[in-house]
Amino acid sequence: MTLNTDTTQTEDEISLIDIYEFFAENLKTILLSGLGACLVGAVFAFMLPVKYEASAVIEPALISSKIVESKEVLVEKLKSPTYYSEKAIKACGFTAEDANPQSSLAQALTPSIPRASNFVAISFKGPSPALAKSCLEGVLENIIVNQSVLAMPLIESNEVALKTLTEQLTAAKTEQKQLLTFNRERLAVAQTKLAANQAFVDQFSKDALSFKFDNPQFSASALLLNTLISKQNDIKQLELEINRLQFEVNGNITTRDNEVLELSKQLNDLTNAMKEPLTKQASFATPIYAPNQKVEPKRSVIMLVSVFAGFALSVMFLLGRKALRQVHLQRQNKRNTQA
Repeated sequence: MTLNTDTTQTEDEISLIDIYEFFAENLKTILLSGLGACLVGAVFAFMLPVKYEASAVIEPALISSKIVESKEVLVEKLKSPTYYSEKAIKACGFTAEDANPQSSLAQALTPSIPRASNFVAISFKGPSPALAKSCLEGVLENIIVNQSVLAMPLIESNEVALKTLTEQLTAAKTEQKQLLTFNRERLAVAQTKLAANQAFVDQFSKDALSFKFDNPQFSASALLLNTLISKQNDIKQLELEINRLQFEVNGNITTRDNEVLELSKQLNDLTNAMKEPLTKQASFATPIYAPNQKVEPKRSVIMLVSVFAGFALSVMFLLGRKALRQVHLQRQNKRNTQA
C-alpha cells in the first residue's frame, strides 16, 4: 500500500527534465505562436491613430488679489461634462456626430492639482500638436467666460467702493480749499485787529504823559490803564494766532489734510488692486507644452505584450492539451485494469 502511494506521488511530480522535454517538444509551436501574436500586435499597433499630447497649467482669475474660484472647485467643474460650451468642444476636435462629446472631453483633459501649487494642470491628446494646443486654448476661453460671471459681484463691489472713495476725496478736498480760504480771511481779520490794537497802544502811550493820577481823574486813568493792559493781552493773542494762521496758510495746512491723505491712499490702493497683476482673468501660468513627438500608440510596448501573450496562451494551451491526454490515458488504463 505504501509502495503504491510513493509510486503515485513520483508520477505526479514535475521535474526540470519534464519541463525541458515539454518545451523541447513544443518549441516550434510556442515560437510560431509568439511570432503570430507579434504580427497581430504589430498590425493592431499600426492601425491605431497617432496622438500627440499638449499640457499646461492654469492660474485662476484674481480680483483685487482674491481668487475668484478655488482650484479644487475648478478641477471638479472641469470633470463635469456640462461645464463645456459648444465652442470648446469644437476646438478639441469633437463633433455632434460623436457619442457624448462633452463626456469624452471631460475625461480626456485629466485635470489635476500639482503638489504645493495654486494652479490646475490639464492635458489633452489629439491627432496633431496643433489640435491638442487649440483644445487647451478653447478650454481656457471656456474657463474665462465662466469665471467672468463669478467675478462680476466682486468687480461691482470694487467699482462702488471706488466711486464712494472718489466722492469722499472730492468732498474732503473741497472742504480743504474752503478751510484754506477761511484761514486766509481769519488771518486778514486778525492782522486788522492787531493793527488797530497797536495803534490804540501807541496813542495811549502818547496821551498817558498828560494824565495825573492824584487828581479826581484817577478813576478814568485807572480805566485807561486796564484798557491798555487788555489791549496788550489782545495783541499777544493776536500775534500768536497770526503766526499760527500764517504758518498754515503758507504751508496750505488744514485740519482735513490727514483725511485727504488717507482717502488718497485708499483710492490709490484700490485703483492699483483693480489692475494687473492683482486683478486679471484666468490664464496659462506657463506657455502650452505641445511637442511634436507622439505619445500614442506605444507600438513597441504593444508588440512586446502581444509576444508575451502569445507565448503564455500557447503554453497554457499545450499544457491543457497534455493534461487532457493524461486524464484520458489514465481513464483508459483504469478501464483496462477493471476489465
